[in-house]
Amino acid sequence: MALQMPVYREISAIESKVFLGLSWRQLLAACALAVVCGGSYLLLWIVAGLPSDLCMYLIFPPGIPIAMWGWWRPRGLMPERYARYLWRHYAHRNVYLLDGPSRRFVTPARPSLKE
Repeated sequence: MALQMPVYREISAIESKVFLGLSWRQLLAACALAVVCGGSYLLLWIVAGLPSDLCMYLIFPPGIPIAMWGWWRPRGLMPERYARYLWRHYAHRNVYLLDGPSRRFVTPARPSLKE
C-alpha cells in the first residue's frame, strides 16, 4: 500500500538540459553574453585603451538583461510571460467585483421624511 504519491510538475514548465547542465535558453544567453560583453570588453580595452577594471564595470549593465532572460524565473514563469502579466496588471486598472459588474443604484422615488 503506497503512502506517497508523486506529484509531477507542469510538463510545459520543464526545460531539458542540453549542454553542461544548461537549457537551450541558458545556452543561448551564455553565448549572447560572451559575444556582447566579451566583444565590448575587447573593444573598450584594446581599441579605446581604457583600463581593464573600468572596462569590467562598463560592460556589466548591458549583460544584466541578457542574464535575466536566461536564468531568472519570476514565480516559475518565463520572463517574457511574466512581463506580459506585469504590463497587464499595471497598465490596465480594472476593478473586478465578486458579485458581477457594478450598477448604479436608483430608488424609484425620492426618499420621504418618514424613512
